[in-house]
Amino acid sequence: MQLSNFITRVIFTTAFISVFLAFVISIFFQYQNFQNDKVHIREEFTEVKKEQIKREVLSVYNLIEHKENILTNSIKDKLKERVNQAYNLAINIYEENKNKKMPQEIQLLIADALNHSNYGNDKTYFFINSNSGQAVLFNKKIKLDTYNDVWNLKDANGNYIIQQQSKIALENKEGFLNTTFVKPDSKDNKQYSKISYIKLFEPYNWHIGMGEYIDEIRSLAQNEILDWIASVRFDGNNYIFVNTTDAQTLVFDGKRMQVPTKHPSETLFKIQLETAKNPDGGFFSYKFKKINTTKEYDKISYVKIYDKYNWIIGSGVYLDEVEKELTRKEDLFKETVYTQLIYMLVMFILMIIGLYLTSKKIAQFINTNINDLVSSFEKASKENKKIDTQKLTYKEFVSLANNLNLTLESKNETEKKLQDYINIINENIIISSTDINGYIIDVSEAFCKISEYTKEELIGKTHKLVKHPLTPNKFYEDMWKTILDGNIWKGEIHNKSKSGKSYWVYAIIKPIFKNNKLIGFTAIRTNITDKKHVEYLSITDELTQLYNRRFFNKKIVEELNRAKRENNYFSFLIMDIDYFKQYNDTYGHQKGDIVLEKVASVLKKKSSRASDFAFRLGGEEFGIITTLDREKVIEFANLIKDEIENLQIEHKTSEVSKHLTISIGIVSKEGESITNSDLLYKEADDCLYEAKKLGRNSIFIL
Repeated sequence: MQLSNFITRVIFTTAFISVFLAFVISIFFQYQNFQNDKVHIREEFTEVKKEQIKREVLSVYNLIEHKENILTNSIKDKLKERVNQAYNLAINIYEENKNKKMPQEIQLLIADALNHSNYGNDKTYFFINSNSGQAVLFNKKIKLDTYNDVWNLKDANGNYIIQQQSKIALENKEGFLNTTFVKPDSKDNKQYSKISYIKLFEPYNWHIGMGEYIDEIRSLAQNEILDWIASVRFDGNNYIFVNTTDAQTLVFDGKRMQVPTKHPSETLFKIQLETAKNPDGGFFSYKFKKINTTKEYDKISYVKIYDKYNWIIGSGVYLDEVEKELTRKEDLFKETVYTQLIYMLVMFILMIIGLYLTSKKIAQFINTNINDLVSSFEKASKENKKIDTQKLTYKEFVSLANNLNLTLESKNETEKKLQDYINIINENIIISSTDINGYIIDVSEAFCKISEYTKEELIGKTHKLVKHPLTPNKFYEDMWKTILDGNIWKGEIHNKSKSGKSYWVYAIIKPIFKNNKLIGFTAIRTNITDKKHVEYLSITDELTQLYNRRFFNKKIVEELNRAKRENNYFSFLIMDIDYFKQYNDTYGHQKGDIVLEKVASVLKKKSSRASDFAFRLGGEEFGIITTLDREKVIEFANLIKDEIENLQIEHKTSEVSKHLTISIGIVSKEGESITNSDLLYKEADDCLYEAKKLGRNSIFIL
């Protein structure tokens, strides 16, 4: 027990001096640090206030965006419901009368029924147009008695309204469109923002629609929002202000302006507007009076533009509050020092008495405390539980236990962060693991989300579940060869979700080894669907949806090199629509575009194999690259020629047939006998010329 007695004496003789010196030094450095940190306190306080006003402004901004989304969605729901009702009414009229009345009579019945459909005080109305641009029910007027061509009608933004409506109807059957349009009952010719819903009416190749002018509805919502903003107060008398981008004040000095007025300071507004143009908003400094005062104070404000309304939303903080806060902190610091001094004196007195009374008892407890500490330490290390400091008598042991507890807290926090990171990866990274036979043993939540399958549906299955049918088997054969050889595979994969939705990923598949034995694979993927969509648009002809000339120039070189490398057959078909200029002159360019689309659909259908590529080379000229040999490519060309003529598209001015026809020139060679793509193209073009010399609607092969 000599150690215990020695410790007791040391504690008794040094405690008073140590605590006193510690207190004096602590107070001295606290005061020095406080003086040195005033600048930092000022900056930190200012930053806190800036974050506060930014948070308030963004809160208002997000509320406005939320209300705008609710408004737009409610309008869309109403329009969709009403157009579907109108569509059902039109179908019923058509079905009841199609065998009883002439088409013109049925069309008039439908147009009249929809024209007289109304919804009380609601200003919405139905419209009907043909998908070739003829107005049927237009601006509340039936136009069937005259041919009223509105195909090239534009809105205030230069968009072709009817063409866009027809495109939605023909491509998607139904959908929404944002345009501008005049109000039928308005005396001015001003165009207003409008949301329309369009639905295809197949029997007459019409589209039926209804639109909603959103300016009046939006105005009511804006008034409600402005009233609410004017009532907002935070942190005392701080408030939100709202100006328009053309310098009109809507909420000013904490009050709603019943009539928008010009901003009182042109210079201040210019600074405000330039700052707000930043996409993330911004801060600026200036002088301004407080509410119900005339004296100006230094102020910092945060502003952000809400583009849909052309509003500048902002809030500010007065910097004199910083100095008040510094004064308050200094007074608090002095009060704390005085309180510490009083407590210290009392503590010294009590400590001397306490040390004298307890010094004799410390020795007998110190060993017990050491044993308790060791026992608690071992338990805490094994079970990750904190040491109960209530069982420890001495301050030194409590301090040691607290340090251990801090270490345990840090360890637990690190484990929690690690689990959080794992959860983030699981939710956002598309990962799957398989055994050596390709059966899925684990997937991330992100994989489930993009594939639309649950984890239970995927475990035990192979990735064939998401395989896209257009992906050739050779693609997967090459992939499996790479990873079964123990190598990492990287590349783009075309997949299909549970609902049939197509998506693309960039995948990295890594073999997993255990004891130098291959046991499975782990794949990490990145969603590149948007990137592939952009690539598709860049190589696709907009009208026909075939590959365009730019992609042809690249693809013909690639396929020629492949044919040479593998010594396969390479066949190139070039074709022209016979007398297409005369067709356009007779039937018009709109009909000509429809013909191009129909011919393209035949080519696309016939070139569905992975080794076939169909192109629109320009105007009415098309091309197909294929690996068919000479005999099969002639058969292939005849099928295309016959199917196009069997479309029975009337062509009065054709000299070879009463229907639309094509001429085809073909070059078919083995890869190693082809010199280059330019010569090949010229030979095919010469063959096309020979086919035309044969009287058109013909095939000529080199």
